[in-house]
Amino acid sequence: MAKRLAVVFLAVLFFVFSTGCGKKGASEKEGKTFVYQLTSNPSTLDPQIASGEAAATVITALFEGLARQSEDGSAVPGAAESWTNNADYTEFTFTLREGLVWSDGETPVTAADFVFAFRRALDPATGSPTYSPMLCIQNAREVHAGELAPEELGVTAVDERTLAVRLAYPVENFPALTALPVFMPCNEKFFTETAGRYGLERSTLLGNGPFVIDGKYGWDAGKYINVKGSSSYRGEAGAWPSNIKFYIGSQDIDTSNPLQALLDGTVDVIRLPSEQVEAAEQAGCGVIAFEDTTWGLCFNVNSEVGRSASLRRAMLQCLDRAALLQYLPQGASAAGGVVPPSSTLDGEPYRESAGSLSFPEAQDTGALLAQALQELGLEEAPSVKILYPKDAQLDLMVNEILKTWNSTFHTYYNMEALPEDELLSRVASGQFTVALCRIQPETDGPYAALSLFASAGKNPANFEGSDFQALLDSALSSGALSSGAQEQHAGTELYKQAEQLLVDQGVFYPLYFQKHYYGTGERVEGLVIRSYGNGIDFIRAGK
Repeated sequence: MAKRLAVVFLAVLFFVFSTGCGKKGASEKEGKTFVYQLTSNPSTLDPQIASGEAAATVITALFEGLARQSEDGSAVPGAAESWTNNADYTEFTFTLREGLVWSDGETPVTAADFVFAFRRALDPATGSPTYSPMLCIQNAREVHAGELAPEELGVTAVDERTLAVRLAYPVENFPALTALPVFMPCNEKFFTETAGRYGLERSTLLGNGPFVIDGKYGWDAGKYINVKGSSSYRGEAGAWPSNIKFYIGSQDIDTSNPLQALLDGTVDVIRLPSEQVEAAEQAGCGVIAFEDTTWGLCFNVNSEVGRSASLRRAMLQCLDRAALLQYLPQGASAAGGVVPPSSTLDGEPYRESAGSLSFPEAQDTGALLAQALQELGLEEAPSVKILYPKDAQLDLMVNEILKTWNSTFHTYYNMEALPEDELLSRVASGQFTVALCRIQPETDGPYAALSLFASAGKNPANFEGSDFQALLDSALSSGALSSGAQEQHAGTELYKQAEQLLVDQGVFYPLYFQKHYYGTGERVEGLVIRSYGNGIDFIRAGK
């Protein structure tokens, strides 16, 4: 059976907003201006380097991959007008549209631009944070590990309009993956001439998408990015919106009340807090939720306390999980594992297939504590402060944890509530011992979530485990389906073992899954919103 790699365009991972305002023809939808406040300031618009929802949204407007996505999430022609594959979906041949040019209106877009982009994304020197969807390409893992040169990657420009891609294992839906920002083309000559500033400003940006930055002053870093329909775009149809105004921050736009900003037309789409969802639905707005984030107790294994696995395990084994989960924040659900529910594997929800992990049951921790104190050279359990995000329910949850630890270890423990951005900054810089923090992968699939604990740059626990890495490597290379009455991806059990290892070693203890909500104006339709920070596609947006 052909392997179908999980793609971010499946129904559980994207949503196309449509309304009941009646059918409208394309001409009526076209020519409108859309307004969206980016969730952050994109530090770069380089598709192979950028990460996060804000950058992905703008890149999706300015660039185009081999394919785009249709309203049902399947791949439709993008820069490629068509493609073919062999019988087992391990080889794909893409034919580019005739007459494709870059946004300068002159330079041709060729198959070589895609070859260069793919190689560059997987070159370890590039440091791409979103490369993992490319790991299905032949030799991709070896190239990214530095074991093979980028030229050994399984991608070839047959001629100017023909791109051949060889995969390491069957991936039936590979064309859909090519709509992700990391797969966008890059012109090598232009990239080289930018001398390290590619994607950092309008003059060092060359796109091939349906929109271009609107004039010399269309991009004011930290304030706004304004784009307009591109006259050089050669897609089957041009972009429906004439302009999109991407605001950054709150200098020029007031979204302090997200729902009100939506209702009064200040914005056409916006992230909604959970407490405004019901009111938004009652007001006729479109609402979509993605359960793509996991919150849990994370230990800094580089800290004096956290370096003892025995102490970490003791601090978790004494907790009453049911008592903690009675204090879930609004809109949250109890976490069954590290990988969030939106993650898919082989086109199927991973969490449903893997099931829940086994969590430590409240029990006597005397032996573990004694072992930990011996390891640390201490006579009594050290004091610890828990960092956590400000929330009334979490005040109660964390207080429940402290009550247990105080009574179990006879040591004073305390807590510090922080604004979420400050909390994440403290964790990222390693200035904590234990924190209630979030795990939010940037792409789909269990590998993307779990590899956060294997990445030196974004590893919240500063954890290094050879057994953990071996499980991830084995799961990633398992390119076949296991046999049996109930088919299951061969990597599912390996990924679950990696999750369980994080819990058993007291590295990360999942507590709850969090949803992110988006709302649109009552008449807005045609927007495609993707989870895992993969952005919003405005090309067929109407209102």
